[in-house]
Amino acid sequence: MRLDHRIFNEHQYALMNPLQMDRRLASLWPSTPLVPAELRAQQHVFPYLIDLGCMSADERLHALDRTVEYARCHEQSPFSALIASQESQARLRSHLSRVMVRQVEGEKMLFRYYDPRVWECLLWILSEAQIGSLLGPVVRWTAPLVGGEDWISYVGTGMSQEPLVFDATQLRAIASLASVNRVVARLNVDVEQVMRPDGLTQRIYKEIECARSFGLTDLDDQEAFAHISISESPLIHENLDFREAIHIAKADPGAYRSIVTSLVEHLHAQPLNICESYGAR
Repeated sequence: MRLDHRIFNEHQYALMNPLQMDRRLASLWPSTPLVPAELRAQQHVFPYLIDLGCMSADERLHALDRTVEYARCHEQSPFSALIASQESQARLRSHLSRVMVRQVEGEKMLFRYYDPRVWECLLWILSEAQIGSLLGPVVRWTAPLVGGEDWISYVGTGMSQEPLVFDATQLRAIASLASVNRVVARLNVDVEQVMRPDGLTQRIYKEIECARSFGLTDLDDQEAFAHISISESPLIHENLDFREAIHIAKADPGAYRSIVTSLVEHLHAQPLNICESYGAR
């Protein structure tokens, strides 16, 4: 993954994921774990907050070169996020760790907004005011685009006074992000022509919701439905054979993926007329 030095130098802080990067790399940077108070015993799974302003230009360049080299060799992003903020490290750490835990229906939920796979989706799940509450003193949040070479930046509009509370529709979408990102990963492997168009994750989620509306309850079936809609066409589900696959999977959850995999292979081997197969619209 590319990381332009100009973009890097426009930020005062960075986040590094110890589950993806060698922990020894964190020792190259002035860093501290970003851990919510409720989960201090598990600090090894949380990202490091790196204070870039504490380093000289030469120190930053040396640490950056080694970090990027490791990331490139292991096909990882060197950082989970780059952060522009004039806030002190202590106050920034306090805010970012506090919003990691949200209260949902009386239960505490770990909110992994710092994961680039989650962050990309939050941009269409949350309102601008909610993102303002989430970021607090962060002026700009720049994250790697999952499965690509680019970075996306969100410029904050200032701290919002709106409490960071999710409605039922947002919670449903957040709870589905693991499925959404499994489909993204499969598309990256299986479908070379998919070049991460704008709105891909949102489109995948809508297809998962469509699968649910058809009565598919198994996660694997829902993900297979979304994958085929994106990689082939949403119209493919109008084909009688695919409708039959949905009918079977409603009675036998988990059966859909194997059935449609065979159907897709057959369609590729013997292309059908689109009007005859899916109905003209």
